[in-house]
Amino acid sequence: MSELAKQIGQSKAGRRFIAQTNIYNMGDFERLDEFMRGGYYDLILMANPVERRIFDLKTTRKLHGRLKVAEVESAEEYSIKLILSTEKNDTRLRLEMVVDENYPHQVTHYSLVPVE
Repeated sequence: MSELAKQIGQSKAGRRFIAQTNIYNMGDFERLDEFMRGGYYDLILMANPVERRIFDLKTTRKLHGRLKVAEVESAEEYSIKLILSTEKNDTRLRLEMVVDENYPHQVTHYSLVPVE
């Protein structure tokens, strides 16, 4: 196991990231929809519904392909910040994910934006 994988896997947020990204990289958006509906905090889904999130991720997949960790900015127990590389081009994306400390299977923040 690589050092990056160890860092990510030791974080509860990192394990959620791994699960979600594996589904994304397989292109299984039906399963990703279920994952988000069952694993995202209701209030963040009210602000940005699952349908919109899936649309955005489908667009990301079409433009950039699969995602891979290029760099770990921080990997704490309940939050993670990563730089991801893309399959189809040189775009780098910054991912931030936070999970609930009392229920670490519940994502309370998710952001995926291009690195400026």
